[in-house]
This record gives sequence, C-alpha cells and structure tokens, in this order.
Amino acid sequence: MSCLPASVIQRIPWRGRRLRVIGPALLAAVAAAAAPAAAITLEFDYRFDASGFFGTAEAPSAARRALELAARSFTAFGDELAAIQPGAADHWTAAVTNPSTAQPATVADLAVPHGTVIVFAGTRDLPSATLAEAGPGYYQNPSGSAAFLDAIVNRGQGASAADFGPWGGFIAFDTHQSSGAPRAWHFDVESPPIAGAYDFYTVAVHELAHLLGFGTSTAYWADVTGSQFDGAAARQLYQNPVPLSGQPPQHFDFGVTSPPFLGVQPQPSLGRTIPLGQRKLFTPLDYAAMADIGWSVPPELLELPGDVDEDHDVDGADFLAWQQGLGGAGGAPGDVNGDLAVDYYDGWLIRHYLGASGYDASPLAVASAAVPEPAGGGAWATALVMLTARRRWHARQGRAGSCRR
Repeated sequence: MSCLPASVIQRIPWRGRRLRVIGPALLAAVAAAAAPAAAITLEFDYRFDASGFFGTAEAPSAARRALELAARSFTAFGDELAAIQPGAADHWTAAVTNPSTAQPATVADLAVPHGTVIVFAGTRDLPSATLAEAGPGYYQNPSGSAAFLDAIVNRGQGASAADFGPWGGFIAFDTHQSSGAPRAWHFDVESPPIAGAYDFYTVAVHELAHLLGFGTSTAYWADVTGSQFDGAAARQLYQNPVPLSGQPPQHFDFGVTSPPFLGVQPQPSLGRTIPLGQRKLFTPLDYAAMADIGWSVPPELLELPGDVDEDHDVDGADFLAWQQGLGGAGGAPGDVNGDLAVDYYDGWLIRHYLGASGYDASPLAVASAAVPEPAGGGAWATALVMLTARRRWHARQGRAGSCRR
C-alpha cells in the first residue's frame, strides 16, 4: 500500500538525452533562491514544543524539515484567506489543543496574516498506538467589525458548509510506542523509509489534511452520505462515490485507490492505514476531496503527478524538463504542483513518481479550476497503522483526526 516510493527509481526511457542528477546541496540552494509563489502558507508555531523535538529556526531538526516539506503538499492551493488583524475594537481569542499536553490553550488577539494558516506543533506520548493527531482550532470571545468577525469565523470564504477556511489548528506527534520504547520515526525525505520505522513525512501530510478540514469540518460532512464521500470532484475522478471507513467515517476505505494511474494504483494518503517502512504521497483523489471541501486546487494536482510533458507517463524527459525550468516562475516548464514556481519540491515529486503512467484526467482538472474560489504499488507492510479519529467536537466545526495502529 504505497505510492511509488523513493526507492523505486526504475529504468528511465532516455529518449536520447542525458539525465543529470542534481545533488541535495545544490537542490537546497536552488530551493532557497527560488521561493515558491504559494497561494497559501502553512506557518508552523513551535511555542508548545517543550521538548525541543523540532529544534530551532537556526538549527532545525530533521523532524522540522520533514514537517515543513509536508506542508508543501498544500501551499499551492489558490485560496484568498482573509487576514485576522486585531486592533482598536477588533478582538478575539484563538483556542487550540496544546499539542504537547492535550490541554486547551488560548492565544489572545492572535494575528493571522492574509493567506496563512497557523499550525501549532508539538509532541507527547499519545495514547495506545496513536502515531499523530491533528485538528482545526476554534475561537472565543470575538468582537468587532463585521469583516473582522467574518475573517475569524471562516476567513471570508462564505458558508462553512461549502468552503472550509480555518485560521489554523494543531498537530501532535507520538514520542513512545505502547511498550514504552521510543517511537521509531524516519525523518529523511531524501531516502526511502527504513524497515521498522514510520515515515514522518507521510504521517505529517495525512494529519495536515485533517487540520485543513478532511474529516473535521462541516464542509466535509456536507459531502458524506452514509459511509461514502460524494463530493463532485472526487466522484468524477473515482467514477463513483468514494467508500469511507471508521466510526465516524473520516478516512477512505481500505480498498480505495487513486486514479488516474494505470496498472497498480496507489492508495490515497487519506486512507485508513499507514504502512510501516513506506512513504505515501498525496494523490489526485486526495486533492479532489480537498477541492470538494472548498480548497482551490490547481489542475496539475488532479492529474498524473510529475507528468510535465503531458504524455501520460513520468520519465527522464519530465525530469529533464524540470531541470531546464528550475528557478523559473509564472508557469515555466517543470511546475509539477501548480504553484507557479519551479523549485526543489517539483523535482522531489517527479523522482517519487518516476515510472508511473496514467490516463488523461484533464476534464476533471478543468472543471475544478472553473469552480469559483470558495505508480507503483507494493506489498502491504506486516504492521499497519489504523487511522481512526477521535470524536472531539470543538466550539465551531472542528474534530481532531488521529493516526492509530
């Protein structure tokens, strides 16, 4: 159960061209020089990281680097999230679960910039076999102008039943296994996950999607009928309502796979299990569901990932196109995630999908783009983490989602 993992770098059709691999140091330099033109920003706040798990801005830990790369799965979303700027008569209190203690925490008059979602990150010994937990924040004591209150309630996105617009939330990662032994995490995003460890990036992406509303917002529940997710974009891509699992049903069911891949389709990130020692990326089906709960998803994310030249496979020609466009902006070739910048992350995605092929899903992408602003497979790992969700209602519309074995 996996997308094409980083370890599966298959023989590449060369098409008479030489594939030159750029080293990690050069990639990091290029990434720093060419900042992505992201529509939204996930801003991590580590004030509750009492253990120092995530390091500092000057000396980030491997966990911090993996978490912040995971955020790139969502920063191409084209939503205009209204700023929350307290002052004069405008006041509020941001309320969120402290990720390091599980206790309620508040921040008076938290300023949230335009287009930004604030994520409070931390760690603790989570119950049982839970790997991680995340959910949207809520609010208390709002007062002020109508525009300010609208920004607090749903970031100016209109009805929350159709378009989810959070100010932010929390994400917590487990520190110890049920036995009391330290939790074995794989943090290195440049190497395939090792046997016996859970891929931190994979878990982070899954949990951030819960914070952004999958399984935790009224917009999500508006698309749920019984045990099926029936959002228009997901249904069109999947060709049917997508089966859900769990009580309440907050994840795709075990047998669900993501189009538009040919051959063995990858399991979606938002499925109910996470394999030990494997990496899962956000798939087109995951993105279609995020579009259904109101996020403005670029067309590139609803098609075969990494297919730069649009010939329905991911090969050396796509990687070469990315290299040639590296550092470009405004739709330059190689922009895999549709954020109008060609950078390290685009190449990272191509490398993970090398060898994949698929069919044309562009009609879905065009349909999604017109909505107004509101692989390879592998054997299932022996140990699977069950992704269940805690029934925790917050003051507005948030539930917390969690990863369990």
